[in-house]
Order: sequence, then C-alpha cells, then structure tokens
Amino acid sequence: MAEPDRTVLFTRQLLWHGAAGEPPRKPPVVLLLGPVGSGKTHALHRIDADLGWGVVHSRFDFGDGDPSPADVLTRLAYGFSRSWRHRAKPRFLRFALALIAARADLGATDYRDDKATLRRLLEEFHRDRRPRWVDATVGLGVRLATATGTVPAPVADAFSAELPKLVRAVRPRLAQALRSLRDVEWFQGGDAYDALIDLNRLARGREADPERLTAWLLEAFLADVRENHRRMSGPERRSPCDCPDSRRKPHLHTWVALLDNVDHSGGLAFLRALTAARERHRGDHDPLLVVASSGSWHGEWDDELGRTWRPPWQPGTGAGRTVPACGQASYEHWAGEADARSSPYYPVLLEPLSVGGVAELLGRDVPRTHAEFAHRATGGLPGAVRQVARVLRGTEIVPGARDVLGAGGPGPWPSWLSELGLSTVDANELVAAAPFATAPWLVQPRAEGAVVRPRVGPILTELRASLWVRAGEGDQVTLHPWLAGNLTSALARSDEGAAGYRAQFAALQATAGTDDVRRAYCLLALGEFPAVVDLFEREFPRLPHLIWLDRLTLVVHAPDDQPLDTGYDELREQLVKADREHQPDRTPLRSELARLLAACWFATNPFAVRGSAQNRDIELALVNLSRASERADTAHLHTFADRAARGLWP
Repeated sequence: MAEPDRTVLFTRQLLWHGAAGEPPRKPPVVLLLGPVGSGKTHALHRIDADLGWGVVHSRFDFGDGDPSPADVLTRLAYGFSRSWRHRAKPRFLRFALALIAARADLGATDYRDDKATLRRLLEEFHRDRRPRWVDATVGLGVRLATATGTVPAPVADAFSAELPKLVRAVRPRLAQALRSLRDVEWFQGGDAYDALIDLNRLARGREADPERLTAWLLEAFLADVRENHRRMSGPERRSPCDCPDSRRKPHLHTWVALLDNVDHSGGLAFLRALTAARERHRGDHDPLLVVASSGSWHGEWDDELGRTWRPPWQPGTGAGRTVPACGQASYEHWAGEADARSSPYYPVLLEPLSVGGVAELLGRDVPRTHAEFAHRATGGLPGAVRQVARVLRGTEIVPGARDVLGAGGPGPWPSWLSELGLSTVDANELVAAAPFATAPWLVQPRAEGAVVRPRVGPILTELRASLWVRAGEGDQVTLHPWLAGNLTSALARSDEGAAGYRAQFAALQATAGTDDVRRAYCLLALGEFPAVVDLFEREFPRLPHLIWLDRLTLVVHAPDDQPLDTGYDELREQLVKADREHQPDRTPLRSELARLLAACWFATNPFAVRGSAQNRDIELALVNLSRASERADTAHLHTFADRAARGLWP
C-alpha cells in the first residue's frame, strides 16, 4: 500500500471554510519548504490530483520563464474558470475588464479622447458576436507584448491561448462588468471609464507604475474570487472530500491556488503583492488558500507583519515560533496563537521519506536491504533516492561494505553535488570547504570561533538559506546527511586525494583552539585514532556518563578517508591494532573504548552498509564499559546500548 502523502492530508485540513452557522475561516499562504530534491513539485502534483473536481483550484509554476504578475493572474483565473461539476461556471468580469483596459492602445495625450476611444472599443466589443474578433484583438496584443518584452516568450503561447477565452466572458455582460467595478478599491465610486483609463496609464507610457498596476489587477482578481465563491459554493453535498464532520455538516471549501517554485524569478514579488492585497481586506470574506513551494528561506517570512517564524536552522530557544514539519502542521497550529495569525504565511517543512516511502520509490522488486541502505545514505531525500537507485540496480548489499555507491571507481559525488541548486557557490569551491561546511559547530546560526577560511561564511549562509541546514531534536543544528556525505566523499576522492583532504582537516583543526572535543573530531577525521582514544579514556571516569556520551556522539560523526575497498571488520581491527601498538600497557577499559570508538566511527558513515554485527559490537562495548565504571550513573550507558542494538545510535 502506498504511503499516505502528508502534504495531501495537511491540505485537506485547510479546505474547510465553514459550515452553516459558522464564520468562515481565513486561510493562510502555506509555504512548502525543502531543499532541492525534497519533492516539492511532486507534493503539489499530489495535492492537485487529490483536489480533483471536488475543489476549485488552479496552478502556476514560476520555474517556467520570467512571468509578470498579470501573466500569473491570467493563468490562475483561466484555471479557476474551468467547468466544475455541480457548480455554475466562474466569471472573472472585473479582472478581464481590467486586462482589456490595460492592453488597450490609447493615445495618452487627451483624456476625453482616450475615454471616448475606450468607450467605443468596449461597446464594439460588446455588440460584436464573433469570438474571432476577441481572439484576433487579444492575440495581437500578446504578440506585441512579447516583441517588446512585456510578456516573455516562454509564457506567450499559454497566455495567448488563455486570455481570449477569459475576456470572452465579459462580452455579453459588459454592463454588469462595469457595475461590478464599484466593489474594487481603486474604483472609488466614480465613473467606470475614468477608473479604466487610470489603469491603462499605469500600464503604459510615461505614467507607467508596475507596482500600482499589479495592486489594481489583484484587487479586481480577488474581488472576482470572493463573488464567485459566494455564487458557486453552496453547501457541497456532492463534493468528495475528507473534511472533518463532512457527512454531518454541509460545508464550504476554500478555493486553492497552487504556486510552484515561488523562489524563482517573479515568485516572491507576486507573493508579496498578493498577501498585501489580502491584508487590505483582512475583515472581508477570504476564500483563497494559497499553497506555494520554495527551495529557499527568505527573511520576509520571518518578520513580515509580526516577526513570527524562526528560520528552520535556528534552534527553538530563540524568539518566534518553530516552523513545523508537515506531519505536525494544521490550521489550529497556525491560527492558535495571535502572533502566528498576524502573519499571512504558514511555512511548513517537507518531511523526509520513511524506509517504506523509499521502498515505494525504488520499486516493488527491490529488496528491503536496498531500501534501508538508500534511506540511510540519502536521509530520505526523494531526489537523492532516485539518484542512488540507478547505482543500486543489480548491486549486492553486504553488511560492512563501504563501496556500494563508489562502485570501485572515482564515485558519483561530483555529478550529484552539481545538482544541489546553489546559486552563489561553485561545486568545486564547496568541496574544497567541506570540512568547514560539515563541522557541527560551524553550521550553527552563530558559529563559535573564527571561520578563517576564505568564502566559508558565504558558503554556510547559502547552505542555510537553501534549507540544507536544520535544527532537529534537542536543537541540534545539522547539515543534511546526503549533502555532508557527498562533500566529504568528493573531497577524499578528489584529484588531490588524501593530500587535499588532510590539508583541509588540518586547517579546520587549527580553528579548534583548546577545545578538546573539536580537536578530537578533527584528529579522528585525519585517522589519528590513538589520540582520540586517549581523550575519551581520560574523561571516562571524570565526566557524567551522559555528557561523555554526548561528546563521543559528536566526535564519531567525523568523516573518514579510509579505503572504500576494505570492509568494516578489517578496518576496525586495523584501528584497534594501531591503538594497541600506541599503548601496549593497556587496561581492559581502554580496549573496550578502542573497540567502541572504531565501531561507532564506521557506523556513522551514511554511505557504508551498517549491519547487525556492528550494532552488537557497539552494544557489547557499552555494556562492558558500564561494568568497568566506578560512577553511579551507568544507566545512561545501558540506554545507549539498547539504542545501538536497534541501530538508532550513534
């Protein structure tokens, strides 16, 4: 059975707009956030399919060209204007009239002449019974706009196909359309033709003002949405939905606008103008739910109208509210506190796939071991799962193997890194800075200690803004495992080889100062295993065991450049042997520490196959350490041993 899509379930919660006797709910602008490959576009497709014919909805993708707000509104209005079962057909009279006025070729030299020209144009348009006149007139306008750059070529075909059908609805209802302008804020109760001429001058010539033009078009568009929703949305008894209490309560649905890639050109400006227009009518009927996707975070979502949302990489101890994962998001969560509701935005993080979701993506014939490995390697990132799937076809998954993805060659890391979608950082530059970009104390919002390497600051800023850095459980701020694994693997297997890897981690070690834990992290990455065992042997009897385990957890997540063609068992024995030679006169405690550190270090490599033997090695070492301990808090060692046995630590 397919895994339920959390974004679909979440969107269904937001569709409820009110039942008989209930005030309508104000829907937010939902922002589906996630890095490249997290499935944002796929989520919108799933929502689109789930809405079906039961909910009025429309889509626009900002990744297709460089659209103007007029283009976006035209496409949305056209999508809303489809024939919906059991409902009257929507009419966008105000918006279509505004478009006609904005596109009209007036002289702009004499106000009275322009008014007469516009009146004559609309009256001829009203009397003409040939739709071809509309198609030819509007089509010519689109071609001229394309030639002058007003409408970009990628948008022009769809625009010229949709606009005539949209404005055709005005022709038999011209008088009604003109009267309807009284509901639009910029009409101000005056003559309709005066208002349309003012709109025309905002669109053309010396008085052109794109921002005010967008605001006027949005006013007309939203007024049409409000009227259509009242006219079309009686209690929807025949509409298929999973709204709460839908069988007991005849109810209304919101309309839904699905906006993909709003972080691309034009998307943020459109969202900003849309939310401003909706805020001007905060007390009015608002039936429009906007679900938008973005692969980056923008500061205005944090401080717009209330400073309510913390960026996803900020720990939960700061001001503002934590951005929820999709599984925890709901209308009640957004509207439950005054500070959140003062913001029009509701940012939501897309969650990674579970092992079951990865298995579904890989295909039914793929063994469970492949799904578990792909989940661990990719952190559940759907785009990465698809990339890994190409490598895993026909590959045997053996516990302890370390070369599953490298396949004996240079590895696919560079090509995978090139698909991250970073705008200001070159992939080679990112690989060179891998130790700094992956160090857990540097990915924090305010990195402690000096970041002395060139470009490290801008790189970390870009990784956070592109949502590759997140605050997780216990406010741990981490880099996405798929990115971290690719960076260090690419560096270790780059043209410079071990020399480049060691030089960079030595430079990182120089920034650790007197912090023993940070220094141990760098030493382990460099393969200086006995020095790391020295530290943890010295601290074991001195520190509370929970603190000692937390420090060990950080250190063993250091990357490694050990040979890929050598398995876990052999590498672990090599490290234990090196420590034995370093410290021949050793206690049983040190022997267990060496085995624990080696097993944990190789277990944290996301591109290696972790097996039950590794889990048992870690569990047994922790149990033996608890027996050797003279402290009273050994229960923590047993708790971590239990987690290790289930593959949950480190």
